[in-house]
Amino acid sequence: MEFQHPGQILQQELTSRWLTQKKFASMIWKKISEVNELIKWKRNITIQWDILLSVVFENPEQKRIKLQNNFDYVLAKASMVEKIQELFSQKQKTKEHEVFEDF
Repeated sequence: MEFQHPGQILQQELTSRWLTQKKFASMIWKKISEVNELIKWKRNITIQWDILLSVVFENPEQKRIKLQNNFDYVLAKASMVEKIQELFSQKQKTKEHEVFEDF
């Protein structure tokens, strides 16, 4: 499963509705820079953004905050791959050692 930053999804929604960032920003009373930062991954979806976008696009609330949480989770886990592998390896060694202690 491919995960996208919610800003990428917002850009796709704007494009499909033929909305520019400028037009969209004026519709929701936000600065263009705020919309652009969200689209460029420099800003994350907050609860406030989630509520606002759910009203604008008539989507269920928490849709985008869940996308943001999933995206953050995947990034965090990817950054921990080495540590997870090391911990798993240590756990396996401990199990092997415990088996031999019984003899």
